[in-house]
Amino acid sequence: MRKILTAAAVALAVGAAMSTVPAASAQTSSTDRNVRRVPANLSLRDLTYSPGCSSTTLPIDCTITEPVVTAPSTTYAFSFLPGDRVTVDGGGCVQTGGRGLTWKRYVDPASDNDLYHGLITIPGATGSLERLLNVVGRQYLVGGRGGSLVLGYQDDGYSDNGYHAHDNGTGNQCLNSVNAYVHIVVR
Repeated sequence: MRKILTAAAVALAVGAAMSTVPAASAQTSSTDRNVRRVPANLSLRDLTYSPGCSSTTLPIDCTITEPVVTAPSTTYAFSFLPGDRVTVDGGGCVQTGGRGLTWKRYVDPASDNDLYHGLITIPGATGSLERLLNVVGRQYLVGGRGGSLVLGYQDDGYSDNGYHAHDNGTGNQCLNSVNAYVHIVVR
């Protein structure tokens, strides 16, 4: 009896996992993957996702504004599937805290201590928490099992980071800038 229950539980788990993965023929389709990338129960209004992030038809055009910069990394409820072709863009600025003019560019900060870079992981396509500077403008093919988007931020202290008290930044690098964003297109 125990073996039958265990086998049934394994079958249910495998079936549940398979139901979230498109069929093999759908993986090669370039126009309709019929897969929700952002869970249906999330309120996009309360998060920093653009409406395009919830599309189920390729291409998916998703912008995340004001990514979390108060922690080394954050997993976002946006998924990548094997076979996805992904391009990333980003920009804007972040409050890095401290004294004086402390805002820095999110993608390519002017900094004399090698900090304050936005980071990204596209499971099955990039390494773990690569600098956005090295990922922006390149196309990636998602392999393996895919997974959820991870964005991070490189700093030596996170408690004073954010998007408050805008200034022009170190060396005026944030003069007339917007808050940080990451733009992802999945084809």
